[in-house]
Amino acid sequence: MSRKESRMQAFQTLFQLEMKDTELTINEAINFIKDDEPELDFDFIHWLVTGVKDHEPVLDDTIKPHLKDWSLQRLLKTDRIILRMATFELLHSDTPPKVIINEAVELAKQFSDDEHYKFINGVLSNIK
Repeated sequence: MSRKESRMQAFQTLFQLEMKDTELTINEAINFIKDDEPELDFDFIHWLVTGVKDHEPVLDDTIKPHLKDWSLQRLLKTDRIILRMATFELLHSDTPPKVIINEAVELAKQFSDDEHYKFINGVLSNIK
């Protein structure tokens, strides 16, 4: 499957890991989807999920200056996760920024509130 589907699964895994009462490890969360989606790029998913979780404070510090009158805590959980994922990819991959930002916008259109994709696009465009 494409990176798009793998990013979507990484997003859903990170969302699951953000739940307050979860005691899942990253590997356990990823293993839940392996049975249902064996054709996904699990190396990429693991790299992205682990990278976001391991670098969360640095990612947050990178994102915060671009929020303009918003705090990270005030953002929807979905928006926060999408911004962290895309920022990690922008900083740690060779994927063109335009592709990363477009994929983040598409995730926001699918999983966030109406019009939040514009906010995601604006923040990430300033980070790249």
